[in-house]
Amino acid sequence: MKKENKDILSWQYINQHTSWWGVVLFFAVAIFFSWWIYFTSISASIDMLGKYLSFSGSNSGLIIGAASAVGEKSDTSSRLIDGVITSNDKARLVPYAVMMENLLSVRPQSGLSQASVVYEALVEGGATRFMAIFDPSEEIPAIMPVRSARPYYIEWVSEYAGLYVHAGGSPKALTVLWENPDIHSLEALSSDGVYFWRDTSKYAPHNLVTSSEKMNYALRDKSLASKQSSYSPWLFKDEAPEAEREDNGKILSFNFSSGVTYKVDYAYHLGANAYARSNANQPHLDNNTGEQIMVKNVVVQLVENPALNGGKGRLDIYVGGTGDAWVLRDGEIIKATWQKDSRTSRTRFFHESGEEIEFNRGNTWVHVITKTQDVTYQ
Repeated sequence: MKKENKDILSWQYINQHTSWWGVVLFFAVAIFFSWWIYFTSISASIDMLGKYLSFSGSNSGLIIGAASAVGEKSDTSSRLIDGVITSNDKARLVPYAVMMENLLSVRPQSGLSQASVVYEALVEGGATRFMAIFDPSEEIPAIMPVRSARPYYIEWVSEYAGLYVHAGGSPKALTVLWENPDIHSLEALSSDGVYFWRDTSKYAPHNLVTSSEKMNYALRDKSLASKQSSYSPWLFKDEAPEAEREDNGKILSFNFSSGVTYKVDYAYHLGANAYARSNANQPHLDNNTGEQIMVKNVVVQLVENPALNGGKGRLDIYVGGTGDAWVLRDGEIIKATWQKDSRTSRTRFFHESGEEIEFNRGNTWVHVITKTQDVTYQ
């Protein structure tokens, strides 16, 4: 009888002496124990790390605390329009922009001091006109006098995608509004007249009035009150501490036209960190408050000489492209440049180094004058 050959491989031996279900059971048990050992080691490592974090003192506590703080949501944020800190639900409201007159006979106007941004530029006859942009959360009893549209102001309101409030307009301005349905026009001389009234103590057409209450109704009825603005804001910063503000007693002066009627001066007030506006060598008051208009940021934007457009001496001012500017804030004057790439893009202001200028939180007045006009700071 032959001896059994013992020099066979283990798998051959198993195959000869064990059924296949036994092989399966063998490998299943082996896999189970391998995974059990792996997860036990991982659990032990996690437990050791937890004990280390709870024991290692203030450093780990600071890290965990910082992570928690980052995860928390603030209930306040910076308003797009002017950087003012407000509740989150008021930070992105769609603004409204009101065309306002600046004839000597209509001063003091009502509501200008509560505008977040004001644009001032020449119109026909050597006069200036304002476009005052308001945040809907501000309560303003009267905004007047409301006047007609001009095309270059439409360039600016398009930056905010806001409600453009006017009483008629030049032929070109009305054409621009008609051809661009993305511009939200509120025309006082139409069925939109329900959002305005006349001050009977003054002569028309210089007596058209509205208010923040009326404008909020208009925003609601035009389906804008429920929308959130998404335009690109300027950069804003906190005010410089009083000890770091510059107060050299100098006054910024410039003139839109001949004579003194449209001469503008700004005098810096250190404590308020704001500039007091004068017009025609007189303090420029707000009729709602009886107080002089104070401005946090003053901009003088220099443009090419305007061209005549149509009859009645109406002007066409090109406000796109690039140019020079002056910016006042914190008692200092900054030599700057400006840039606007399209109708809907923001006009931005830059240091000579190319870095965008940060404005103080609060109101900003932008004065668009020809580069041939003198600007003094003395």
